[in-house]
Amino acid sequence: MHPYDQGFEPPQACSEWCRARSFDLQVLDEGVTVDLKWWNSHLERAGHEIRLRGRNLDGRIIDDGDAIVQRNDLRSDSELIEADHAGLGLLFLCAAWRSAHARRRGARRFPDVRDAHAPKGRDRFTKIKGVLDYCAKTKSLPDTARQTWSGWPDTPGVGVPLLATYLWAVEVRTEAGPAQLLDQHAVSTLVHEGWLEDPSVADFTLRRYLRYVELLNMWASLIATRPEMVEMWLVDRWHARICEARDGSHATPRLF
Repeated sequence: MHPYDQGFEPPQACSEWCRARSFDLQVLDEGVTVDLKWWNSHLERAGHEIRLRGRNLDGRIIDDGDAIVQRNDLRSDSELIEADHAGLGLLFLCAAWRSAHARRRGARRFPDVRDAHAPKGRDRFTKIKGVLDYCAKTKSLPDTARQTWSGWPDTPGVGVPLLATYLWAVEVRTEAGPAQLLDQHAVSTLVHEGWLEDPSVADFTLRRYLRYVELLNMWASLIATRPEMVEMWLVDRWHARICEARDGSHATPRLF
């Protein structure tokens, strides 16, 4: 733990919010509405044998139109994925969930995961498949990740926030604790609260991400909750601040 982080305790509002809520209802049941037609058409054009599904309001699984995807669906054995490669299927489901989330800073962008430097005649998805498989099977990051300037494994077309979501989905455990989602709004809240770090998540090195994960786990331990709850409070806190500033209201946000 970084010396500064040791004395950086969670705000009282965070503690009260986390203790008043259920992990299963607040985190695992967190649903978004995904445009399956958009994602599946892009997957087909990109040459992936992957089809994403979701649920309608009655809970029935559908494969077209607008559908609900919950955070608990982001699992390797998710019934919302039909794919020739489980890791890639899950990665795209994570991308769809993130981009559809109203409170998270994730634009709808189709990840181009092809390896532009792959030798002629070789599967251009080999590199990304290898990293995804390793993380899912070993519950850890590959040692080769340490050889890159950022510390992250080489995952073409996959930004840090999306990779972090995938690591959470396959239950990777890092030296700082279980992997957690990484969202710009969450980090911005931490910076606002006094965390002395660069606020851009796109530029997070693996070392900085591990420090962030360690902080979430430390706060969760102090509150007696799960780090996912802390991360969610950070995201919602930033959203509440933006709404308050936009509306010009001085009323206390509903989160606190």
